[in-house]
Amino acid sequence: MNLIYSHSYASARAFAMHHELMPGDWKWLQDADVLRQNPRADVFKVERWEANPQRDKIDEALTRAQKAHRLGSLTEVDAFRGTLGVSGT
Repeated sequence: MNLIYSHSYASARAFAMHHELMPGDWKWLQDADVLRQNPRADVFKVERWEANPQRDKIDEALTRAQKAHRLGSLTEVDAFRGTLGVSGT
């Protein structure tokens, strides 16, 4: 699962669409429960992730998940740059 840490669902959806992530392959990291429900998920911090209304709780959950080795990769990206490893785009 790919979790998109952004300030809003619309921003997460735009990132997912830009990177051709299919529905069901990603979720908006809207609160800490989403992280707990998706152990070992890859997390993408996109533009303005700092403005997420649940940032404090999400950051705590991310730290706990990292310490417990229950988190996939944690990548900070510019929302519309890069290809997430897809060549030729």
